[in-house]
Amino acid sequence: MPEQNQNSFLGYASVAKQLLVAFAFAAFGGKWLDLKFFSQTPIFIWILPLLVGIGMIVKVIKDTDSKTGANKNSDNKSDTKK
Repeated sequence: MPEQNQNSFLGYASVAKQLLVAFAFAAFGGKWLDLKFFSQTPIFIWILPLLVGIGMIVKVIKDTDSKTGANKNSDNKSDTKK
């Protein structure tokens, strides 16, 4: 596999792993909060994963934006004066 494709794959795998872990914590945390507050309707188990999903979408948009993405800042570090 070429180096560029492998780096791209690893980037997507990293985002997928973050997404799965974040949703797992949100779901278990929501269930715990529903049980702690004796909620008749499972409101926290719906709200927390929804907020995590919105946050992850914003993160992906910021990371892949060509003007303010994470890769732009790392490219500028190599251009510093010696």
